[in-house]
Amino acid sequence: MPTPSEAGATGESTRIEAEVFPRRILLVDDSEDERALTLAILHRPGSEIVVADRGAAALVRMEQEQFDLILIDAPMATMDGCEAMRRIRALEAETNRPRVPIIALTAHAFREEGARCLEAGCDARVAKPVDQRALFEAIRSCSEELRVEPDAEIADLLPDYLAHRWADLDALWIAIADGNWALARRLGHDMKGSGRIYGLPRVSEIGARLETSGRASDRREASLALSSLESFLARVARRTGNPVAPSGAPGVNPPRSPSD
Repeated sequence: MPTPSEAGATGESTRIEAEVFPRRILLVDDSEDERALTLAILHRPGSEIVVADRGAAALVRMEQEQFDLILIDAPMATMDGCEAMRRIRALEAETNRPRVPIIALTAHAFREEGARCLEAGCDARVAKPVDQRALFEAIRSCSEELRVEPDAEIADLLPDYLAHRWADLDALWIAIADGNWALARRLGHDMKGSGRIYGLPRVSEIGARLETSGRASDRREASLALSSLESFLARVARRTGNPVAPSGAPGVNPPRSPSD
């Protein structure tokens, strides 16, 4: 009989297969053992996974073929993952190709490494060793509809609101690492209440997850929620034409009320 975590993973797998699982995936990783783990997680009937063991090999495949998703190991030798992502984005721009979602596989979950990957062009990231739930959540976050629908009267407040959420993201990664669950609960509760006001229902959903995981002191669930928030904020930044916010000194910013 499956354990609750196994049952949850199976349910997650079934949903993502039915909804958004990509058909052609390019996996770029120079570690044979880590490639084998990722391949085992990704293997699904009807999906094809093409492997490249170097960034340069990935660029050659990109020039010749079409993919629905790219997974790139960030700390590769010779040409690291960030450089490979920058070159892939340049190739897409030069050849007028559709933007393929990229998930970066990073050595750590924290924002210091994530900011570099986001600025290089990734859409989401997953810490290694790759976890099935984290990877499937990243795939879903790259594929889900992006809704940014603030009321006209408060649209000019949105840039400040998003900047505050980037600052909170930094603070939350540190809070979770330190076990500061009171802060995680408070910021999650604030986002749950404010996201929809600013036309960002996804922020409200993620805030509710953070509040719940904070109550349970559940580091894994909180980390998954923060990864989703980071990916969402990066996608909104691209949609609105704002640069992806770099990681800076941790700060805690309260939601700004439209009446302020």
